[in-house]
Amino acid sequence: MEGRITEQELVLPSLYLMYSLNKHIRTDELIKRLTELMHPTGIDAEILANRKDTHFSQIVRNLKSHNTFSRNGYATYVNGKYQITVAGSQYVEKNIDNLKYLFTTDFAYSDIKEGLNTIKTSEKIQHFYEFVSEGEARFYHTKSYERSKKLRDCAIEHFSHNGLIVCNCCGFEFKSFYGERFGKSGIEIHHMKPIFMYGGVSIKQTIYKALENLLPVCPNCHRVIHKNSICASMIPDFKETIRLQKSL
Repeated sequence: MEGRITEQELVLPSLYLMYSLNKHIRTDELIKRLTELMHPTGIDAEILANRKDTHFSQIVRNLKSHNTFSRNGYATYVNGKYQITVAGSQYVEKNIDNLKYLFTTDFAYSDIKEGLNTIKTSEKIQHFYEFVSEGEARFYHTKSYERSKKLRDCAIEHFSHNGLIVCNCCGFEFKSFYGERFGKSGIEIHHMKPIFMYGGVSIKQTIYKALENLLPVCPNCHRVIHKNSICASMIPDFKETIRLQKSL
């Protein structure tokens, strides 16, 4: 059974929200926004006996009762609201690219928790972002773009068969539909789990491990996956739904 989230695992996502919202935030709003951000499942999503709180929301409340933020100097609590401090902002800024990647790619709850622990405990860590935007501008350093492009190119080569690559979900193949001239580069690569690169590990080594967590998809399926927060465990059901729809 998936273990419960800890207070320490909630520190960075809470500070990320305070930093992003740039305003004072009450505990009830923090609970609501963290739930929307992380989509807790398993025991964390269960309601406590004789309470309105879930295990997840109770841990968020414990952040106040245990003075978790103020003890580390990351945020103050005044008049019933949190306010991020300079130290808290610096902590977020140090990890901002990895946090954005983790929270805007619709990963499963267990993968988000694992990713947060990776970010928290690793000094040198870089992510591979997806080539997809859901209505918001995303800015990345040149090195991040180049690193992610290498991953995409390797994935295209890995998933291609006889020069063709099909959407793993719906089976669409671009060259067959658009022809050789226009159908070369329409496929996109979906990250089913967070993909990070550690200090001292080469891009080649990282890409080799990353391939098992990637999925070639057409832009339509990619948008549907993100719009519906379809995590890795839901992909088989998504593919089956497409198959049934096509058979009608």
